[in-house]
Amino acid sequence: MAFKSPEGFLLGLLLLGAGGLLLWLLERAGRRRLLSALDPAFLPGPKPLPLPFLLAPLFLLLAAGRFEASLPWRENLTQALLVVDTSHSMAADDEAPTRLEGAKALAQSFLRGLDPSVKVGLVSFGPQAVLVLSPTRDRQALLKALQGLKPGGATPLGQGLLQARRILRPKGPEGDLPQAKPPAAILLLSDGAANAGGDPLEAAKELSRAGLPVFVRPLGDPRGAVSRIGEGLYFVPTNPTSLLRLAQATGGQVLGEDFQPLYRALRPYRVWRTQTLDLTQALVVAGLLTFSFGAYLNLAREGRWP
Repeated sequence: MAFKSPEGFLLGLLLLGAGGLLLWLLERAGRRRLLSALDPAFLPGPKPLPLPFLLAPLFLLLAAGRFEASLPWRENLTQALLVVDTSHSMAADDEAPTRLEGAKALAQSFLRGLDPSVKVGLVSFGPQAVLVLSPTRDRQALLKALQGLKPGGATPLGQGLLQARRILRPKGPEGDLPQAKPPAAILLLSDGAANAGGDPLEAAKELSRAGLPVFVRPLGDPRGAVSRIGEGLYFVPTNPTSLLRLAQATGGQVLGEDFQPLYRALRPYRVWRTQTLDLTQALVVAGLLTFSFGAYLNLAREGRWP
């Protein structure tokens, strides 16, 4: 606990002391005038100031010093990463309206059932692996980033997986510490037809060593499909077998419509943290509310406020 503006606290203390002294002098002068006009037996006894009128200046005094305190809170360190195929083949319409739009709908369904305290990020690959959004609890930002994905380019699936590994398990001295490895998993949404960026199974080996299971949701007709893309008709392949091998190599699995296996992998991992908060605004509000409550009590009991 500390004051960010100790000079403000001292100035407030000086003004509060001066105000209290002025009120005491005025009350003393008033009693003298009453004493000169009334018999001492009829003088009202001294009346203590109601508690709310003592607390309100204290709150405002602390606010003047910009009081801040370190408060404990529990943080969930579990993280997930959506790795979405945005290659040219994801424009195929064997998933209505397209494979990519189907991937977006699946991602939204996954997020609806996920613990909101889990951080989720987004990586796209096609034509390059790109970190679209770092892991965050802001679901609206994540949904907005998802909607902005467009299909185009090759399918560097291996690069997308390695990008995910760098984000969820960054290499460094802290990587060897057990507490630096909370639960994390990857949800891969792809048709599996990798044609650039190296062998995805080699990337899967690195993910396995890092303890990152990949849960895959294949998209598209397993036999491939003839689809209109732009002005032409094209045969667009898929490779669900490759996705199955990739999931098995990392300790993940192929998902259907049910995300429960992935939710179980993303179990909460909570640790205590401390966060320094500036309580100025809260103290100002508390001071004003306390003063208002004191005024209400006086009006209700005596028909006046002090």
